[in-house]
Formats: sequence, C-alpha cells, structure tokens
Amino acid sequence: MSAADEIRRVVEDHGPITFAEFMELALYGPGGYYELHPVGPHGDFVTSPHVHPVFARLLARAVRELWAALDRPQPLTIAEVGAGDGTLARELARELEGLPLRYTALERSPGARAALEEVDDLVVSEELPAGAHVVLANELLDNLPFRLFRNGHEVRIGLEGGRLTETEAPIDPPLPRAPTDRTEYAYPEAAIVFLERIAGAIRPGYALLIDYGFEGKSGEVHGYRAHRVVEDVLGDPGGTDVTAGVDFAFLAAIATNLGLVALGTVSQRAALLSLGFEGWLAKELDRQQILLHQGKGLEAVRAWGDRSRATLLVYPAALGRLRWWLIASRGLRRPGWWTTAIDLERGMRPPAD
Repeated sequence: MSAADEIRRVVEDHGPITFAEFMELALYGPGGYYELHPVGPHGDFVTSPHVHPVFARLLARAVRELWAALDRPQPLTIAEVGAGDGTLARELARELEGLPLRYTALERSPGARAALEEVDDLVVSEELPAGAHVVLANELLDNLPFRLFRNGHEVRIGLEGGRLTETEAPIDPPLPRAPTDRTEYAYPEAAIVFLERIAGAIRPGYALLIDYGFEGKSGEVHGYRAHRVVEDVLGDPGGTDVTAGVDFAFLAAIATNLGLVALGTVSQRAALLSLGFEGWLAKELDRQQILLHQGKGLEAVRAWGDRSRATLLVYPAALGRLRWWLIASRGLRRPGWWTTAIDLERGMRPPAD
C-alpha cells in the first residue's frame, strides 16, 4: 500500500487527521518518503557531510572540546540521531581516531539502516543510549512531525472528492505555551518528545542540533524533491519531503523546563569559521598554487573545484544559513569555540536601525 492510500484509509476511518499524523504516515509510514533513503549524492538532496569532508573535520574539533569539558570520559559515547547513510558517522569517526569512542547511529528509515549496517564499529539502534555524552542531529528537527496552527485554528487533513485537502478545526485539547496567535505556526510536537528523550539520556552531556529555523517563529511548510522546493505537500504524499523551519526560541523554553541549559544558536557559517574554516581554506589555496607551479594543472583545477564546493558550507544563501543549537546538562561550561561563534555571529549581523 502506498503512503497516499494509507492516509486516505485512515482519514476515511477516523475523519480529518492532524498535520503531525499526516507527516508521520507520509514520511515514516509504509511507502513513506523515508522508507528508502532519499539523502545523498544520488538522492533528492544532500546535507553538509555529503558536500565536503571538511564539515566532519571541523565538527570533530568541536566534539573534542566537548569531550574535554566532560573530563574526557572513557569511552566518549556519541549518539547521532537521523544518521542517514552513515556518511557523517564514518567521517567523524575517522577524524576522531585515537579518541576512545562508542558511536551509536539512530535511524528510522529501513533503507538508511541497511546502509548503516555496513559501517564498521557502529552501533545501530532506534533508541538513545542512556548516558550519552554527545547527541548529534543534522537536519532532523524540521522533519519531525508537527501540528499546524493557522489564525487560531488547527489545520487538519481531510478528503474531498478523493483528494487530500486542508480543513480547519478548533485546537483541542489546548496546548500549554503554544504560540497559537500566529498567522501560521508549526507546533513541534515530535521535537518536544525528542528533547524529553535527550534530557533523560545526557547526564551529563551536550546535544548539538543543526537545522533550518528561526528565533520566535517557525518557517513555511513546504516539500523537497529532486533538489527543488515543492509547495503542494498534499499532492504526492510519500513522494516528497515535508518540512518547516523550527522555532528555536520556543524549543529553548521547552529545554529549560526539562532541566537543560540552552546555550543559544549560531549560523553554520559562524560555527565553522570559529572552528577554523578560514585557515583550512587558506591551506587549500596554497596547495592549489603549489600544484600550478609544479605544472599539475588538472590537479590544481580539481583542488579549486574542491575548495569551491566546500564554501557552500558557509555561504549565507546556502548551507551557511543552517542554525547550530547547543544545549547542555546543568553545570557544564560553554566551550570556547561556541563563545567565539557567538561573537562572530554578532559581528555578522547588520547594525540595528
């Protein structure tokens, strides 16, 4: 049965469903978008680890400092949630070679889990390990099912003439702290559950969650397929991604209520610059010049292309606009690279009018 058929069956049996229920079936149910793994060079979109290995190299520097802040536990337990095909796990483990490491990859997609099983020295699981020291999630939060509010009502998904359609209903039951007064708001129902699990797992520890989002509002609901934005997410459920930028300020309030310390967000551009991206870029330029002087023109062109591809990680109109959100158990210090990233972020913002 396709995801679309299953959604229609559920609506016919139970009436209009929440947008979160629609997302759960469209993305993670039988025939759902993530049944096969759509991320990677041959998929619908790529993430930072697929763009260039320097992402994992710089992230490893961040992880090493978190390890030091945790008094160097033996081993360091890393849990990557939404680990995909294992590209980040493989590269990060290589960059952390020599560090006592236990790496757990969590993934719901059967296709992705099959790929993860091929990665050496990797524990594949569906649950966060108790006592995890560092939880990582790259581009996960905006794919976790959310309820959709619009103009003080809840958007539900119903059927009209065999087609999936939106319908408005009262918000029932009312949700505490839910920003229901917005024109449109993606209420992060599953992300809240995820934070609850993080709070129960990292004792002590850090969580670094990287995603698209904002402070004080959510993004517009849209789909993604074949490297293009899809506006009609109801047209082909199971055939397209469904996402909306998350409200980090709202999630920070939830994290605080759970006893965690929310250390703010910075752009990926600021984070990678704080971890040495510019120094790496300068060395790559030097390598390109040396290759040219040696008469190795083809290799120099490849080095230039490699360097250009890496700049997508920090380009403000591309992956550089991702937000890095760091949360921690109480009593842990803010790492130095994070303080540097916050200072860089302040310097990048235009002055207030």
